[in-house]
Amino acid sequence: MNQHFLKLRQHFKADMMARYAVDEQLFDAASRAIEPLAVPFAVRRGELLQRVGQTAREVFWLTGGVSRVGYVSEGGNEVTMRFATEGHIANAYEDLLEYRGEQPSRSFIVAETSVQGYRFDWEQMSQLRSRDPALMAYMVRLLEFAVGCQARRFITHTASSAEERLLNFREEYSQLERRISQKVLASYLQITPAYLSQLMRREQMQEAA
Repeated sequence: MNQHFLKLRQHFKADMMARYAVDEQLFDAASRAIEPLAVPFAVRRGELLQRVGQTAREVFWLTGGVSRVGYVSEGGNEVTMRFATEGHIANAYEDLLEYRGEQPSRSFIVAETSVQGYRFDWEQMSQLRSRDPALMAYMVRLLEFAVGCQARRFITHTASSAEERLLNFREEYSQLERRISQKVLASYLQITPAYLSQLMRREQMQEAA
């Protein structure tokens, strides 16, 4: 039995139960179900967990560090879709949903800091959840959370100013700003690094006034 994995699941238990709206019994049952599939991994800053064009075959659950999911626009610019920190899944959920069709992933996953965690074979997990009602229920809650996050991000990014998007980022990713570069933050806000610097200077001037 992978006791270290189960211990880390307990460490993040309260946050994950609240995030996915699951009770303790369901969380513990799902943790025990996936424990045999958990394989530890560690990567350095800048290393890719997933490349654009490869089939998404693994799920990455982080226990340390920051990862970023993004894609490359037609103009060749990186666009950041979301971040993952300790206790979160790093993957782009749409890539996992397209696994059955062997479709190439549209997104990349890169380590913004050194990253540690556990990887799971997505095909094995899919087979397991078809046999395990508790794991199926847990995964449904997880995907419901993911869909909600994507919907909120779409609304905030299409119906708000850059200032409002920055505020929303700080609310959704508390304490993350100091762990990532301004270039990466700008790509998430869908503005240029130069404009982000202007926003930061404007904030500093307002605080000093």
